[in-house]
Amino acid sequence: MNAPTALATLVSQGAEPARLREIPYNYTSFSDREIVIRLLGARAWDVLQELRGERQTGRSARMLYEVLGDIWVVQRNPYLQDDLLHSPKRRRQLVEALRHRLAEVGRRRTPQADPTRDARVAELMALAEGAVQAFDTTFEGAARLRRDIQRTLKRHTRADN
Repeated sequence: MNAPTALATLVSQGAEPARLREIPYNYTSFSDREIVIRLLGARAWDVLQELRGERQTGRSARMLYEVLGDIWVVQRNPYLQDDLLHSPKRRRQLVEALRHRLAEVGRRRTPQADPTRDARVAELMALAEGAVQAFDTTFEGAARLRRDIQRTLKRHTRADN
């Protein structure tokens, strides 16, 4: 049985609870911290924590987290990986979309307002761009590996196996 809750208690809690996770598509047991560290490194998490208190709208942070979420969900889903391996056009569009979001974050920078803060943002952007590049490169390596394996196995079995 549910215990009754006083209306004053519900009103005092505020309209919107704090988000536990900011990275979209993260239905894993990994926290945002763990994902950022895996994709960008521990230094990136430290920089994000420093910048968190200075957020104005949070739009740039949301775009960065969307990029990380897209990378994370594809890395964790072999069906998506297989689909992107079979469709280079779709993979190229995804990578372009990731780079476009990062470019939008870069466009929103204001180096003249606070050079120290901008240096941290620049460092974070460089790490994120490196993660997107590494993400794209893994597909090239996987496609090359599949071709090599198929070539080797064709000697021992039918091509459609």
